[in-house]
Amino acid sequence: MAKDAKEALKTGDFNKIVIWVGEEQEEELNAKFKQTLAVYNKGGDARKLATDYFMETAIRLHREAEGMPFTGLKPASPNPPDIAEAEKALETGDIGPLQLLLKEELEKETSKWFQKALEAKKNKDKSVEAGRQWVDSYVKYIVFTHKLYQKIQAGPPHGVGE
Repeated sequence: MAKDAKEALKTGDFNKIVIWVGEEQEEELNAKFKQTLAVYNKGGDARKLATDYFMETAIRLHREAEGMPFTGLKPASPNPPDIAEAEKALETGDIGPLQLLLKEELEKETSKWFQKALEAKKNKDKSVEAGRQWVDSYVKYIVFTHKLYQKIQAGPPHGVGE
């Protein structure tokens, strides 16, 4: 998104960035774009200041459209493996590696919580403390699987279309 904000300023093409916000944020973004563009075109230090200001505004409005808080601009960092694979899938048209990554992570995590609960279950009747450990492991296992299932069923939280 930051690249698109910079590109919009560079080319003067508002359509490069408006796609990242909802209709509710479009008017504000357009007004800020026009103000920023006037400063950006002065060049030099004004260009840097205008770029930073517009990127901050665009990202803030994007986060607002997502229903998420804006926590300021942050330096670019490498994407986590899931996002990197998701973006690579869009570039290559092959979702297989992403699905494999998710499947492996799902199997690893569900197995971890299952094994902890299964081990605790073996000793649950030996003492109150062992029973409590069983209940703790059981609840974590059940809540983990249930929340995961709910997340899958709910889909992404982003609210633009299906």
